[in-house]
Amino acid sequence: MKNTVAIALLMLVCLVGAAMAETTPPEKISELVRDIRLPGDELKSLAFDMHMNLPMPLSILCQVRYSAPDKYSLHVFDNYDQTPVLIIIGRTAMINDPFAGSLTLIASAGVAFDLVPRGTEYNAQFAFNIPVAGEIKNRIELDFKTMFSRVSENITVENAASDTLLFSGLTEQKSRCVAVFAPDELFALREVALFVEEEKTAVLELKNIRVDSAPESVAEVFPMMQLASSAIALNPIEPQGMIDTAMVATTVIKAVFARSAIRNEPLRENLENMLSQKIDWASIEKVDAARSEQLRQIFKPL
Repeated sequence: MKNTVAIALLMLVCLVGAAMAETTPPEKISELVRDIRLPGDELKSLAFDMHMNLPMPLSILCQVRYSAPDKYSLHVFDNYDQTPVLIIIGRTAMINDPFAGSLTLIASAGVAFDLVPRGTEYNAQFAFNIPVAGEIKNRIELDFKTMFSRVSENITVENAASDTLLFSGLTEQKSRCVAVFAPDELFALREVALFVEEEKTAVLELKNIRVDSAPESVAEVFPMMQLASSAIALNPIEPQGMIDTAMVATTVIKAVFARSAIRNEPLRENLENMLSQKIDWASIEKVDAARSEQLRQIFKPL
């Protein structure tokens, strides 16, 4: 079993190519696109906000921060009301599973975030890594070159405000990619959004992309004292081996989908079938409401 506990939310966004409007030649945008891989790339800092919108409905805000040489943080919120779902600061991870009577705290965890192709599809995956041989490994991979190489139809590039370029194009599957570039910056890509056919809202957006633009303020100390002084029950664990790792994986998956199911009755049956259990949604909603209010005071979007 892999030691990475991940939420692989499959984006039905199959991006395919690269041609340009006459105002900007194809090679210009191609030259502006760069991938990011940490550790490995010699970056001083990295920051971006990912918005994920799925038709379940499910809306998530995921914020990644990095400051050299080894400071990482990951904040994941239910975008409906900015309630934290998964937080990783320093070496501590917190999972807010509405089905559990307490918050799960992982004492040793690293940040993992991937935006990479899986065959013809693209996966956005955020996770925490469990230590291997006692060593915590943080990892971030953003494959932008493949993403833009798969855009092939109806390409346009327009001059926008503040010396930026607005890029737009379709894939062979009629999914749409829209991006903003700042050609004069070292890392030119500022924003990118992916749309499935006939949907007006992007299923995936990366905003506020900043690479070496300024020193990033990355939280280093997990607010354990604030959590301990709250009325929220805490469950500290140190996963060891296959059983605990599988248990944590299930907890993360439930945490992501449960709050959406609380608000959307049609999703409840699907979740109950996935978990093979009947759920007292009225009780879950009551517990979640009280806990969420306290958590929003401790963990806020960056």
